[in-house]
Amino acid sequence: MRFPARVWGRIAVDAERCGRTFEQQVIAILRRHYGESVDIVPTPALILALAEESLAGMSAADRALVTARLKAE
Repeated sequence: MRFPARVWGRIAVDAERCGRTFEQQVIAILRRHYGESVDIVPTPALILALAEESLAGMSAADRALVTARLKAE
């Protein structure tokens, strides 16, 4: 997930206050809001779909910059 710097900072401060890592704090917030059934490990298909969506609307030049380090196996 991407957070604006201001939100990231607030979560980081709250995580430190609670004695958690940033990631643990994000999971705690999600679980508090959505319940214990928060799935923190998405399926490979979902990961690929999200990656494809993140490229939608990019120019070919921007897409080339973003994907330059990717290697097909």
